Amino acid sequence: MKTSIIMENYSEEEWNYDFYNELVKDVEDNRNIRACISCGRCVGNCPATKISNYNIRKIITKILKGDKSVLKDPEIWYCFLCEQCKRVCPREGIDIPLLILNLRNESFKRGYGPKYNDLTKYVEMANNFLTNGTVLVEPLEATLSERRIKEIDKICDFARIKYVFKAKKKNTGKENKKK
Repeated sequence: MKTSIIMENYSEEEWNYDFYNELVKDVEDNRNIRACISCGRCVGNCPATKISNYNIRKIITKILKGDKSVLKDPEIWYCFLCEQCKRVCPREGIDIPLLILNLRNESFKRGYGPKYNDLTKYVEMANNFLTNGTVLVEPLEATLSERRIKEIDKICDFARIKYVFKAKKKNTGKENKKK
């Protein structure tokens, strides 16, 4: 795999791929984040970045450095899962929304989850989207498909959080059986 620009800014000793390997084991598609060239298109086109501290490049760097504190960061809850980053990424197969969902799931599994204040911007964005059809006052260049709008509506209803709690209970049951 080619070395990304993100990785070139650090010495080999600064990288710890244990956490990355955990995420890849859980979701194989996460393997592709090492191909990120840190061009900034995802950040520049992200509606969450415009109204919060969300920066996927910083999140990816933390993952690749093995910094599990990213699971406690409020920023993983600011992503609106609109897939704008995925549409503008020049690299093949980097799926940021899937990575964010995986990080959220891991956050719940470890007992962190979002704090009420962490979700304030997310709820604001969801409300704007559902009432105005846009996340921001200035709409994105491309409109979302009807299917994506329905998915986001479900996300705004926090169905994803309920799913995660159910998944955690199922995983706990499997682990107990193995023992």
